[in-house]
Amino acid sequence: MDKYLRMVFKTDEDKLVSLRVSDPKEDLTDSEVKAAMETVIASGAIISSSGELVAIDSAYLVETSTTELEVNN
Repeated sequence: MDKYLRMVFKTDEDKLVSLRVSDPKEDLTDSEVKAAMETVIASGAIISSSGELVAIDSAYLVETSTTELEVNN
């Protein structure tokens, strides 16, 4: 099963931008994610084609599983 952290930010153009972090630590807390997102915004290091990141929208821990199907002979 794969797991990643999806952080969603609002931009100065009133659009949403997502950042995806692969393999987040197991005991990640809401407050740690919020602090990390605030740091990203404050640093101004990331500017997307939809504008500068200005606010936190949401965050998700996503788990996916993949099952390979035998379709080749």
